[in-house]
Amino acid sequence: MDTRKGKKYTQTTLDAESLSTGDKSETAKANASPSSADEESSISLGTLRAELRTQFEMHREVTRGDIKMEIETHCKEIRDDIAALRDQTKADIKTLRDELTERVNKLSAMQTNTANTQKDMEKSLTDTTDRLVILEKEHHSLASDYKKLYDKCVDLENRSRRQNVRIVGVKEGAENGNPTSIFVARLLAVVLGKENFEADIVVDRAHRSLGPQPRTGERPRAIIAPLHYYADKEKVMSLSRAKGKLLFDGSPVHIFPDMSPEVGRQRAAFNQVKAKLRNAGVSYRMLFPAKLAITVDGSKHIFNDPKSAEQFTRSLLPSVEER
Repeated sequence: MDTRKGKKYTQTTLDAESLSTGDKSETAKANASPSSADEESSISLGTLRAELRTQFEMHREVTRGDIKMEIETHCKEIRDDIAALRDQTKADIKTLRDELTERVNKLSAMQTNTANTQKDMEKSLTDTTDRLVILEKEHHSLASDYKKLYDKCVDLENRSRRQNVRIVGVKEGAENGNPTSIFVARLLAVVLGKENFEADIVVDRAHRSLGPQPRTGERPRAIIAPLHYYADKEKVMSLSRAKGKLLFDGSPVHIFPDMSPEVGRQRAAFNQVKAKLRNAGVSYRMLFPAKLAITVDGSKHIFNDPKSAEQFTRSLLPSVEER
């Protein structure tokens, strides 16, 4: 911008055509002829401008083509990558599908086998349950029959012993070589009193209880003697209870009815109760097969169970002690 005589002027850059036109108008206005230098300058600027425009267009076309080609190349590469990835994905999916199909088939086969096994087990369990029900019924029936037969055998065994007496406390060798049956007849007459019997006691046979002969100082074996007459056996037991303490050759002896081992175990369950009753001076006796009869103030109480007898004895003893 120039300042001349206080006025502002603006300098504007014009292109070749504007310059050429401006020159021509100024020349026309000034009525002056253009110089050869100006003409050459105007031509060179126009040519340069045209060449620049041409080169720019060519360069733009070339650049556009390169960019387009590069974009197409990248697009093709991307499409190829996508296609390859799709193929790989399909292959992986197919592999997984095949593996899953194989596993599902195996699981299906296992499930089928399990279902078949379960059906077989259910059928077997049903059959077993049915058989068990039948067996339980048969067991109850057989158990009932067994109990009846067992009780009958015990009863028959005790009936076969009903005329036997068991003598405890007789020293080993007291027979002095005499037959045991003759020795027992003499022993009973001595300890119970011969005058209490109308005739001599007939002893069918007699023997010591089975087992090895005890050593000196040990408890002697019991003598088992079946009496010929049941009346004699009952009289022996009655006199034994009446006399209480019996002595033979200075040693205490006890006479008991001969029972089967089963009845012996049942009677032994009352031993503690009987000991308490003896200490308290209460009258009692054992009834066949294993019943405890307690007599209190003229009243008789019979017990089949040792526990109930024990409870009764506990309630009875305080009143006995008070008396």
